[in-house]
Amino acid sequence: MKSSSLLVVDEGSRHHRLWQGGMWGIFGLAILLVPVVLAPFQVGNMNRAVILGVAILGLNLVIGYGGQLALGHSAFMGLGAFVTATMVQDELWDYWMIIPVVIVLGFVVGLLVGLPALRVRGLYLALVTIAMATVFPTLAAIDKWGITERTGGPNGRKVVELVEAPDFLGWLPGVGGARGGNAYRYWIIVVVAIAVWVLVRNLMNSRAGRAVIAIRDNETGAAVYGVNLPLYKTVTFGVSAAIGCVAGLLFTLQTAFVAPQDFTFLLAVDLLIGLVIGGVGTMQGGLVGGLFVVWVRDWTKKVTIPLGFYELDGGGPLSQATFGIILILFTFFAPGGLVSLGRLLRSKIITVVPKGST
Repeated sequence: MKSSSLLVVDEGSRHHRLWQGGMWGIFGLAILLVPVVLAPFQVGNMNRAVILGVAILGLNLVIGYGGQLALGHSAFMGLGAFVTATMVQDELWDYWMIIPVVIVLGFVVGLLVGLPALRVRGLYLALVTIAMATVFPTLAAIDKWGITERTGGPNGRKVVELVEAPDFLGWLPGVGGARGGNAYRYWIIVVVAIAVWVLVRNLMNSRAGRAVIAIRDNETGAAVYGVNLPLYKTVTFGVSAAIGCVAGLLFTLQTAFVAPQDFTFLLAVDLLIGLVIGGVGTMQGGLVGGLFVVWVRDWTKKVTIPLGFYELDGGGPLSQATFGIILILFTFFAPGGLVSLGRLLRSKIITVVPKGST
């Protein structure tokens, strides 16, 4: 079998396992080094990137795997964030105690939002979810029924709960130094993100996941083969919303402050950008997309162009213009996203073929 790769190996062979082990080793080493090498504020940026990656993974479940155009996941993040803030601040719960609460609440709300998906699809479903994302900040600031007492209204809500590493976790990399708080939150966020990633991966490899993909590829054909379309569509929305609420909990954990303006439709757009740039329908696309949105946006704010009599700086419109140009370039040169581009580059190095084909 001819190949343009430098190395061709059999699937499951010793060389294949060594390659996989090396890739996972590099990934694990990067995780360990982040809270040690990066500055404290950069660790905070990494935390935000991973949180967005979790939210994008939930969005990917609906769009990439489910094939339904839903754009309202900023509202699910906001729901999880505000519920976490009020439970921690008012009810004195610990963050870990709220995880099952936001999962169940997000799942139920997702089921209710998923009901329109049984009647509308495509751009009409997108409009329904856009409306949800647009109206959420306003609902969170309504001065009735005690809502502002829980959300803080337009001024937001501060959470004074300290998140500090206990003594028996002082061995975690980065926790003992100046990065202390951010580093400890980093490890919590990474553990939750890995758990969500494993959950989604196992789900998509299960019979239910194959049914969801079948609906995406050919809804009529899936129905003919006995797939329960209403059940799988609504449950997909429910699971996706639950993941979005978990991301909202992590957001509150990191920032210790939530406000309606944190969860506007602009956040929904960032999640969609991260999904497309990372890779629609890929497990790695969520994390890659979160890194792109946070770090590239941060970099564009530092770009300056001297024009002699005037200087364009990243604090003005230049930042958005630079970010837009980067998105356009990705559209042309990496239409499948960064994950697809990475796979293309990997294929130039190694090709894995069925056992016995070489």
